[in-house]
Amino acid sequence: MDLLQAFVLVVALGAASAATWAGCRWFYGKKLSAVALKLKKSDQNRLFSQQQTAQAKKQIEQLKKELEEQKKLAVDTEASKKRTRELELALLAAEKVVEDHASMLPLTAPKNGFADTQIMG
Repeated sequence: MDLLQAFVLVVALGAASAATWAGCRWFYGKKLSAVALKLKKSDQNRLFSQQQTAQAKKQIEQLKKELEEQKKLAVDTEASKKRTRELELALLAAEKVVEDHASMLPLTAPKNGFADTQIMG
């Protein structure tokens, strides 16, 4: 009987070990699957975030370029406005000079086209 009890004990221990192994595999397998799924989602979110960051950087660069172009255009436009103002002032001054000279001329021209002259003497 002593041998039979040892045999039963060995078989019982083997069965208990197998049951424990199966239970641990099932319990921790579920936990490992859940953690693996979370890791996969985390990796997907990280990749998506990297893509969004790269796209945002491209948009920022494009906006910087457009801003520089707008600044350059604003400077050119301001220079053009200044030049236009200067030319308008010059035109007004020229028109005034022409009007001043026109007011000095006789209102009627002589019939023969020449101004009357007198002998000074």
